[in-house]
Amino acid sequence: MHEKYITEGIVLGKRGVGEANTLVFVLTEQLGLVRAKATSARRESSKLRYGLETLSRGRYTFVRGKNEWRLTGADEVSRDYCSATPAQCKRLGQVSRLLLRLVLGAEHTPELYQTVRKGFESLAHTEHNADSVECVLVLRILAHLGYLPSLPTLAPFVETDAFTPELAAEAAASRKLLIKLINESLQATGL
Repeated sequence: MHEKYITEGIVLGKRGVGEANTLVFVLTEQLGLVRAKATSARRESSKLRYGLETLSRGRYTFVRGKNEWRLTGADEVSRDYCSATPAQCKRLGQVSRLLLRLVLGAEHTPELYQTVRKGFESLAHTEHNADSVECVLVLRILAHLGYLPSLPTLAPFVETDAFTPELAAEAAASRKLLIKLINESLQATGL
């Protein structure tokens, strides 16, 4: 009998596999980034179908098979991030693609998950200084993954999980430097 793992997660992406299956990429609180197969999830009768939309957040049930993860349940699904404006959805999508590129596999990273969850909430509900909020979120993701150098100028942006208007204003004032550091860190990853 396989062990079930139930954890909160955010669907970062998905793609069809075969006739009715779906490969889902879920950033989870307890397991890190999980690439899981959801059998028959594209069928009209599937209970999983609506819980696997990109940018959905909920409680997901996974089973570890011999060679892959399988997603077997989706509960308490929220689509708060999906109801954002097109510009906000675009930003959320860009951050999701960055996470899919940088997070290599399933590992216990609750701090990263909490940072992403709070950052997505801020991005989905912020129109003023959204560029700065996105910039701070990317800095924090890079810091959690160990790709960002430890510099005193970055400390105010990466040492807390709060997304305040004051922090966004400070990031807007330092935007050029922050973008430069983000780009240098991304180039150094080689991904």
